[in-house]
Amino acid sequence: MSTPRAKRRDGRLGKVFAMPLLLCLTSLAALVVGLLDDGPFDVLCWLGLAAPVAAALWAWRARS
Repeated sequence: MSTPRAKRRDGRLGKVFAMPLLLCLTSLAALVVGLLDDGPFDVLCWLGLAAPVAAALWAWRARS
């Protein structure tokens, strides 16, 4: 039997790790796409690898 506190903690855990997991998967997909071919694939690779940098800059800007 779970307590209300345990339920609240489980929901928060998903919220905490959702964005880092999304950024990780985006970076991994971008690295794979970068290995596939040149041209448009390189653009997709750079956009995917820029996502974590953009997220960090956005979070830094939101804190100040």
